[in-house]
Amino acid sequence: MQNILTLETKKYKIKIDNFEGPLDLLCHLIDKNKMDIYDINLSEITEQYLEYLKQMEKLNLEIASEFLVMASTLLYIKSKKLLPKQEDDEEEISEDELVRRIIEYKKYKEIVNTLKNDYEKSAGRIYKTPEYIELPKQKLNTNFESDLIPSIYSKVIQINKEKKNKNADNIEKIAITDKFTVASKVKEMFKILIKQKSFVFNKLFSLKKHQKQEVVTAFSGLLELSRRSKVQTNQDKLFGEILVKRYVQKH
Repeated sequence: MQNILTLETKKYKIKIDNFEGPLDLLCHLIDKNKMDIYDINLSEITEQYLEYLKQMEKLNLEIASEFLVMASTLLYIKSKKLLPKQEDDEEEISEDELVRRIIEYKKYKEIVNTLKNDYEKSAGRIYKTPEYIELPKQKLNTNFESDLIPSIYSKVIQINKEKKNKNADNIEKIAITDKFTVASKVKEMFKILIKQKSFVFNKLFSLKKHQKQEVVTAFSGLLELSRRSKVQTNQDKLFGEILVKRYVQKH
């Protein structure tokens, strides 16, 4: 079991536990101080990091060498900020390089935690292997009588006849077909106007003598004739008789 101790100091509380390495400890300090991973205050973290090692020494805990190397690196980076700017030594780690390593480690740790959580969720699941079902073998009958297929076909025809819709003969009466066109009704009204000067639309296309669809088609033709100034229409009152006359062009 992991050993965890908590010590109180004047500045902050430090939790002593078994970190996996110095980068793991730095990530812990970043999270504790609620810092943005892309805006890390190394100076503040350095003080807390050194305080952590100091507390480990007081508890006579063994400090791994990698923690001491990181401590010297942090002090070196902090001292460079206090001294006049000099050319960087390529062999020494820079602040940018350290921040990059911390970011990469934090990403790696988050992925590991995600995989760990997924494993804990799925570890208790039990899956049942598919059952093998053996179907009985079917035997093909190779002995057929000569009239077998004709008799089966006759039965199918008989079944279809029995399934025939009883109202099949009335389908033509029920179906709605378009027997009237606007053009035919326009010709019909023109023929009447050739013989006589006017006619009453309501009487010529009465609903008592004509189907509703025919009356609507004829009325559409009348509107088209009126729009093209081929006829003159007059209606004295709403729903009254519509008088249709030949259009007379005024000179």
